[in-house]
Amino acid sequence: MNRRPTILTDARGRRLEAVAHDRVVSLVPSLTETVCALGARDRLVGRTIYCAEPRETLATVPACGGTKNPDLDALLALKPDLALACVEENKPEHLERLEQAGVPVFAVMPRSLDDVSALLSNLGALLGAQSAAGRALSDLTAARLAAGPWRARLGEPRRAACLIWKKPWMAAGGGNHITAMMQEVGLTNVLAAREGYFAIELEELAALKPEVVLLPDEPYPFTHHAAWSLAAAGVVVSRRRAVLLDGKLVCWYGTRTARALRDLMRVLEPRLLSGPDSTAAPRSDTR
Repeated sequence: MNRRPTILTDARGRRLEAVAHDRVVSLVPSLTETVCALGARDRLVGRTIYCAEPRETLATVPACGGTKNPDLDALLALKPDLALACVEENKPEHLERLEQAGVPVFAVMPRSLDDVSALLSNLGALLGAQSAAGRALSDLTAARLAAGPWRARLGEPRRAACLIWKKPWMAAGGGNHITAMMQEVGLTNVLAAREGYFAIELEELAALKPEVVLLPDEPYPFTHHAAWSLAAAGVVVSRRRAVLLDGKLVCWYGTRTARALRDLMRVLEPRLLSGPDSTAAPRSDTR
């Protein structure tokens, strides 16, 4: 008796049979890293110029343009049988052209860490790497369990924001991996009611009274000058509460997510739980 094939549904609602593919191109750095971490580097035939991790492993994989401006002709010349993409990082017209050329596309859009778990499981099926995906899922589950005691130490969720650009200042709203990571470590994104990424004035942000502001080094390379600017504008009570960090901790998803959760808690601990600017409980909104 023949079994019915397992069908996966991507973030766009497109359906794809869960079979292992042999020639994969990835249009997203975090997905490229995940393919390699799942032991499927031999299936990866193309990437973007921003797909740089793991560096040595990817040195011989052709780079075909960027995430927003891929060289589609070069990608198609690689004769892929699957393209991995992300709804918010890749343009729909590029994904449609790949599909019109006969290349199946599996697009993700992780809005929660449950979505990351599903992503790992799906990639395991699409890459013939189910065992490695299972180990990655176990690691993510362990990291999420470890975040429970961390949140208990914080007490009430801390009000926070994450900036992604300067000139103009831009912030991350809700419905994305950044906000999901913030929530997991006990931070409430004060801008979560607005989805996506948008420009914001520092006066508007200051009025929301965030206790901490995250300054990842991608896509904009924030420096200590930005931290001073936020403190001077009254957005945070001191520059220590404007936290410069590796952007991969909040922006990259997949096999990196578990490690990023652990690292993010380590980065935040001296700012929120120890040191001259720490507090045992969240500050009052009536201050």
